[in-house]
Amino acid sequence: MMRQTIPPPEKPVIWLHAVSVGEVEAALPIARQLIAKYGANHLLFTTTTKEGWEVVQKKLDCLMHLQYYPFDFPVVVEKFLKHYQPSFYICMETELWPNMLYGLKRRGIPAILANGRISDRLSNTYFALRPLYRWIFLCFDWIGLQTDEDKKRLESFGLSSEKIDVVGNTKFDLPDPRDDPGTLESMKREFGFIDGPIIVFGSTHPGEEDIIARTYKALKSKINDIAMVIAPRHIDRANEVALILKNNNISFRLRTESKNNMSPDKKVECLLLDTVGELSKVYALGEIAFVGGSLIKRGGHNLLEPAAAGVPVLHGPHMYNFRAITSFLHSAGSAVEVNDESELVKNIYELLTDHTKLEEMKHKARIAYESGKGATDKIMAKVEELMQ
Repeated sequence: MMRQTIPPPEKPVIWLHAVSVGEVEAALPIARQLIAKYGANHLLFTTTTKEGWEVVQKKLDCLMHLQYYPFDFPVVVEKFLKHYQPSFYICMETELWPNMLYGLKRRGIPAILANGRISDRLSNTYFALRPLYRWIFLCFDWIGLQTDEDKKRLESFGLSSEKIDVVGNTKFDLPDPRDDPGTLESMKREFGFIDGPIIVFGSTHPGEEDIIARTYKALKSKINDIAMVIAPRHIDRANEVALILKNNNISFRLRTESKNNMSPDKKVECLLLDTVGELSKVYALGEIAFVGGSLIKRGGHNLLEPAAAGVPVLHGPHMYNFRAITSFLHSAGSAVEVNDESELVKNIYELLTDHTKLEEMKHKARIAYESGKGATDKIMAKVEELMQ
């Protein structure tokens, strides 16, 4: 429901919704272009989670209208639409709420699905439910998908290809996290990283942190000045991850501690990232990144953030939620799959001791990332077309 009742934005009201952190990151390039073209007071941004809210606040400080997405009950939907009177609705990825979409359709409010991704789970929807999903997708005036595979899957629901386009992924259009070298150096000192290579383990899940702790100790026995950042996908698990580090005798500092009680140039082995919205910048500090949710059957997370930072990306075998991006980076020669702990240790060590190969993969990561840009411009062109 709405966090609070506030005066709505000025008309025309463009409503942009992103469910949580990953979708918010994908929405940021669109939000920035909408603000630049229509003004901050015409944009309503909604999200569903506290973490998503925090990222929006941190990265869109000029935004004037931020709310939680309303519960998808008819009476709540009616109240929300009556209050905000949106002129246009942009939904990120695959956030499908039938009552809201019906309410928009009934009022003749254009709605688009941007950065659309059709997952294995949705693609394999039980036959009896497919007509419902087809009706939901038909409520959108246009659907912009990430890949040809997404389009093929969506067409299997009986949708005409005329309202579907493959536009790419807006996460390629995020700012370069290395744009301010001075900030990165300051961050390094603040974290307590002085010399030696840094490995960033991002978006980790239960069952992976124990492996990472053992991996770090194995690498430390060979490369004495190595350091790491570990960023659990859900920051409320920070205490749980801290206990794993303690049990493995790895000295660490919480990111919140480095903010509140900064000790410049005091060397630390590990930074435990217990904040939201900083991982993309932190990847730029690393020599190598590992993206979690992939050594366990979680489906992986987006590999583009470390690639944007020009960092070689390692991941486990379970990347079924991000097949297209994973395949893309493998084709570019900037990603490596590891199946277990021993392969994780082996590949990190080999890259750190082969400077030529490491630099080559860094270069390939950046080239691959730059080649994927442009989805946001295509989405904005469709917004402008439908708003006329």
